[in-house]
Amino acid sequence: MRWIRNLFIVAIVVGLVAGMTLLRSEIKTTLSESQNPQIVISLGEDLNDEQKGMIMDYFSGWQNGRTARFISVSNQEERKYLEGLVDENLIGSRALSSVYLEILDKSRGIEVETRNITAITPFMYANALATAGIENARVIVSAPFEVSGTAALTGIIKAFELASGKTIDEDAKVGAHREIAETTKLGREIGSNKAEKLIYEVKRQVVEKKISDPEEIRRIIIEISADLNVNLSVADIDRIVSLMQNLNGLNLDLKQLNEQLSGLQRNISEVKSTGREASGLLRQLLDAIARFIEGIKALLA
Repeated sequence: MRWIRNLFIVAIVVGLVAGMTLLRSEIKTTLSESQNPQIVISLGEDLNDEQKGMIMDYFSGWQNGRTARFISVSNQEERKYLEGLVDENLIGSRALSSVYLEILDKSRGIEVETRNITAITPFMYANALATAGIENARVIVSAPFEVSGTAALTGIIKAFELASGKTIDEDAKVGAHREIAETTKLGREIGSNKAEKLIYEVKRQVVEKKISDPEEIRRIIIEISADLNVNLSVADIDRIVSLMQNLNGLNLDLKQLNEQLSGLQRNISEVKSTGREASGLLRQLLDAIARFIEGIKALLA
């Protein structure tokens, strides 16, 4: 009779494990909508081991066991694009912001989430990334504690180049960093929400109408700032005019910009929570299997 009991238990376990395997497969399908996901994680060079562990623990909810390639970004690399554009206290002397980047299917657009980033909103990042020419990517920016996040753009671009195999034009990199710097600076004066709206709407009109005349750009800035009920200084307006003239030289495509930014309309937190909830179900299932087997053993003893 013992062999019959053991066979019965094995059959039950095989069935439950098969169900667990199916559930795990469904989890990966949920989080990995791209058939061939390419993931690159960029870590700030000055993170200590404990901080790296904190970052990786956070990113693991997105990575979900899939293979990732790792790179690092130094403060020197960040300064190459930001020095002179943002205040020294925002650049700092250490590279701490880290990035999870995953290539998505075509037409998905850019998805962004941030944690412990104080000066830059997800839309600010996405707007600048679209300027750089980055397409169809999920970007998570995180730090072990609150930081401005201005330097993370360097890591995002570097990670995208490795993940996609594409090289971003140097002028586009400079333009994207300048955009993030100016939007951040403006955000400290009028609030991040209004700053991101103002820069996007001005850029949209300049790109759509291919405007290069500085006075026409200035008129657009004044009109939009009035619509947002904000008062800009002459220096603010001059900087935005200069930025738009620079971006106008990148030959940006409005349709492409809007397609990439449409990705922010999806609630990507639902994707993440789905994965974590499913992982919790797996743990619960394993516990249930263990309890079930013990119960069967007790009945057949």
